Amino acid sequence: MTALGRAGLPEDIGPMIASLLSEDNRWVNAQRIEVSGGMAI
Repeated sequence: MTALGRAGLPEDIGPMIASLLSEDNRWVNAQRIEVSGGMAI
């Protein structure tokens, strides 16, 4: 189980992907961004 108390869904990851693809994040590169709902705590 995760810190959020449930398994992740595709809808949970979509907003992060959309954010990374936006022009607002054009300077973000070579980063590892954990979208795990706190599973790696």
